[in-house]
Amino acid sequence: MEKLFWGMVGGCTIAFGILLAMYLNQRGTFGASPQESSAVAKTGETMTEEVLPVDEFPADVQSLLENSQSKYAEAMRVFEEAAEVQPTYSGVAQDTPNTGNANSGTARDASSTGNANSGIVKDASVDAARNDGRDYFLEPESVAQASESATQETQAAEETEPDKPISKKDADFQYDLYRNHAVIKKYTGSASAVDVPETLEGRTVTEIGDSAFANAKTLVRVSIPDTVVKMGKNVFKGSKLLVEAALPEGITQIGEGAFDSCVKLVRIAIPGDVTEIGKKAFNGCTELTSVKLSSGIQNIGEQAFYNCAKLDLKKLPTDLTSVGKKAFFGCAKLVPDKFPSYLENIGESAFENCKGITSVNLTSALQKLDKRAFYGCSGITNLSIKSGVEAISEEAFAACTNIRQLEFPKSVISIGDSAFSGCNNLASVKIPKDTLSIGASAFNGCTFQNVQINSKCSYQQSSFPANATINYYP
Repeated sequence: MEKLFWGMVGGCTIAFGILLAMYLNQRGTFGASPQESSAVAKTGETMTEEVLPVDEFPADVQSLLENSQSKYAEAMRVFEEAAEVQPTYSGVAQDTPNTGNANSGTARDASSTGNANSGIVKDASVDAARNDGRDYFLEPESVAQASESATQETQAAEETEPDKPISKKDADFQYDLYRNHAVIKKYTGSASAVDVPETLEGRTVTEIGDSAFANAKTLVRVSIPDTVVKMGKNVFKGSKLLVEAALPEGITQIGEGAFDSCVKLVRIAIPGDVTEIGKKAFNGCTELTSVKLSSGIQNIGEQAFYNCAKLDLKKLPTDLTSVGKKAFFGCAKLVPDKFPSYLENIGESAFENCKGITSVNLTSALQKLDKRAFYGCSGITNLSIKSGVEAISEEAFAACTNIRQLEFPKSVISIGDSAFSGCNNLASVKIPKDTLSIGASAFNGCTFQNVQINSKCSYQQSSFPANATINYYP
């Protein structure tokens, strides 16, 4: 409909131009000589333009003009009737005089002083052929969606760009500022008590970098906010005056060497979301007496609590699956009430010289019991090995002098060299028919006098006490 209207208006305009040219030509305006033209104005006279009334045009011109005007009026009537039934852009008709843009999209009174097209009511849809297949007039929701889409595209573009840090420094810290967070790189202050800030220059502190407080000379107490979700390696390593540290709830890992050689550290509470304690995390913390281990910890790394001789720990995490090499080596006061049922791996010397352990219950989940795992645990009086355990490694329980009797489950296939060497109170042993290998000195120094084994079992002369009688299953 809009195309029809503008086509009719254009046709009327062209017709009017042709008629006007014909009339002016009859009047002799075209082709007049310079002298005739100059005679129109004389010195001291006011020049006026002669305008003929419409009805003074020649009859043929008058007829054409009237015909054009009637067609124009008809086009306007048709267009206005169509506009009355079409929805407006905003849904509200206004009759306030328009002084703005003609394409504002609202219906306006014909007395508008603005653009001549302001009286036209625009439909929300526009001829696709004139707009490259797209709507030109957008509904408000579409405008908002387009704006939101543009914002999202801008944000996505920013996120794909490398988030390069800006290194800064203040009186206490060296730190890196990223787009949306901050990382503390180094403590440079000299205070004895430090509260790590939650924000730096408006950015949330989310990470403590490697060795950030390492070898601090004056640090005694430190508190880390819950905004921190990651701590790097060796964060407090060698801070020899550090007594107490409050860790954030958001972290999931105590990093490698976090408190290595903090010889004055007395107590620590491990947050509930932590699932791993890294290698040497509390290595050599000789004054550490109290550690609260959350139940969700699954892995305790190599030398995590190495030589923490004063550590009074009575409960291991219930979800614990792996204890690394020398993880609790020399923890003489470690007295766990039981070993977790999910425990799969006990590393080399993991509990060596933990003389406070009195009872060990190895469950069917155990897949690997490495050498010297409980070497020198002289406090053990009760050793229970459940079905599912297949091998007892070399020196696993050597020098456990208070074990008095032992029965292996039928799942045990091999017993390693010196596995129970020096267990000089072990007076009763029952070895299953399915055991096929017993290593050298496996029971050297034990006191039992009789033992029964499979006739196909491989063993050496030194595998049993010198005076023991060996019998075979029928």
